[in-house]
Amino acid sequence: MRKVPFLLALGSLLVVMTGCRGEQTTPTSNVPTLAVTPTLPPSPVSWPTTAPGQAVCRTVPPIGALVEGLPPVTAQDWSHGPADAPVTLIEYADFQ
Repeated sequence: MRKVPFLLALGSLLVVMTGCRGEQTTPTSNVPTLAVTPTLPPSPVSWPTTAPGQAVCRTVPPIGALVEGLPPVTAQDWSHGPADAPVTLIEYADFQ
């Protein structure tokens, strides 16, 4: 029982000490900053361009392993969002 007044006095002293603390100053860096100079002088350089109609797009196989044995998505499955979304996430979880 004699510890309670001591702990209350210590707690109130800590509250007073933290409340009377001065302003926090932000630390300043002692590393000098260098002026940024451009590395390349500006020059009239013509960059290569492509002619219209020459761009080609090709499809690539998906990255990552395809998982075998997953049941297909059916109309009875709960879903959220449009059915024709460009990306579909399927989550299999244990509802416990």
